[in-house]
Amino acid sequence: MVPLLALLAWPAVTAIVFAKYRIPVAIIVSITAGYLLLPSGFSVDFPMLPALNKDSIAAVSAIFCALFAWNRISGLAPGAHRAAMSPDMAGIQPGWLPTSPLLRILLLALLIGAFLTVLTNGDAQFTGARWLPGMKLYDAFSLILGVGMMVLPLLLARKFLASPEAHRTLLLLLVLAGLCYSLLALYEVRMSPQLSRMVYGYFPHSWVQHLRGNGYRPIVFLSHGLLVSLFFCMTTLAAAALIKTEGRERRAFGIVAFGWLAMTLVLSKSLGVILITAVLVPLILLSGRRIQIIVAAAIAGTILAYPMLRGIDVVPVDRLITALETRAPDRASTFNTRVVNEDQLLDKTAERPLFGWGGYARNRVYDERGRDITITDGYWIIIVGQGGWVRYLSEFGLLTLPIMLLAFRRRKTGGGFEPATCAVALILAANLIDLIPNAGITPLTWLMTGALWGRWEIESAKVSSDLPQETREASDMPVPGLASGVLARAVGSSPVSAGGRKGALRYGRAEGGAEPSPERRDSYERDFAPSGPDTPRKLRFTRYEAKE
Repeated sequence: MVPLLALLAWPAVTAIVFAKYRIPVAIIVSITAGYLLLPSGFSVDFPMLPALNKDSIAAVSAIFCALFAWNRISGLAPGAHRAAMSPDMAGIQPGWLPTSPLLRILLLALLIGAFLTVLTNGDAQFTGARWLPGMKLYDAFSLILGVGMMVLPLLLARKFLASPEAHRTLLLLLVLAGLCYSLLALYEVRMSPQLSRMVYGYFPHSWVQHLRGNGYRPIVFLSHGLLVSLFFCMTTLAAAALIKTEGRERRAFGIVAFGWLAMTLVLSKSLGVILITAVLVPLILLSGRRIQIIVAAAIAGTILAYPMLRGIDVVPVDRLITALETRAPDRASTFNTRVVNEDQLLDKTAERPLFGWGGYARNRVYDERGRDITITDGYWIIIVGQGGWVRYLSEFGLLTLPIMLLAFRRRKTGGGFEPATCAVALILAANLIDLIPNAGITPLTWLMTGALWGRWEIESAKVSSDLPQETREASDMPVPGLASGVLARAVGSSPVSAGGRKGALRYGRAEGGAEPSPERRDSYERDFAPSGPDTPRKLRFTRYEAKE
């Protein structure tokens, strides 16, 4: 009863959060809190609908509240509208659907692929003594809705979390969430994983998997202790980014938070994410933005190509097993079991490579007696088996391409990205690494993915002279301390200093208006156009007018 009440009450909690905080903060808080606090392994099933669990309830509640809040702000008078805006709302994207054709294609492929998976798996399967039902048309409706709800955080973040200031807000709130959650995790490290049983009345996973050495691996309210460790990996990296990006006042907070979160991560007893964190923290603290975005893009590209690399034996799994056998025989045995299972599942996928085997555990391998003989740990192998290569390329394309596109855009334009954006890209890359051995896909993964897609759409608008009308209208509202929204879309995100030019940059003069003087052109280029020489000069100067 308590888990059901928690899920049903969450829309009201989300509405309160949106009433109290500005939209970007409310989105981050509501989705993160829903993921961390609502019960795992519990869902409400309705006919022909996907299971409504903690992730879908939080995402649907957030998007309805965001729609209401944005419509309310949009209906205000111009003066009140400007007062309601905040720095992290300066980069709000036009429309609720992506403007990028590539992003639209990937989302459409994800939805169409789900429908075709059902159409190609209508036959029942008889495996030994086990009978697996075929998929029906109502399964297609449920599967498409499930995919749609999965990407709702991406769509929200793409619209409201695209600006560098929103990325800074995301990092700060991740750190604060990690500090609060660490108290619950440390309680379970000391007292055993009991919070889910105490609050919701059940334990969401196997108790044995959360015994580590002479202690415990915390699970709190998530579905597995590995997800807790992954969350602390992300928050530790975010704290390291605050040390690098914040001023002197917040740098001390970042140092203390980093030390506390790193300690909590180590006590969570997950070697894989500890190693990921140990590699990426020095990169954040010691390297420049150029190196960070390039490394993040290299990781993303490797993850996207991983199944192909496995297929052509580029990944040296045999040598890894041999090396582990001499140093850690137990881990070598575990790793070898994982590799054998992946090979069996890939062989099964090869029978229906495009759209996979669908649901009802049809993607798994059974012996002649109908017993399941495979273990599916990695998210990538689960997706390939259930949805085929269409699902894999579309979903992992959504997750990896924004990082690579941002790195390519930086090289093409000759400009750079803000430290917060590079940090978000590296944190997402850390999450992507975990998708190979584990199934660590979370709403936070999609939230960061959407934030980077939105940032790439802003960068793409730099070299486009055909800016959408909604962008021009929404950006005609200057925000103190940041470039106006349209400036961020058109010429980057260089901040307007408080002691700099008087007045505000506003979009557009009337058709046929006077051309800016050469002196004013030079001033614009010096102060507000950090973009490279490839950016059209007309785009930089003729669409803006300074009102002194």
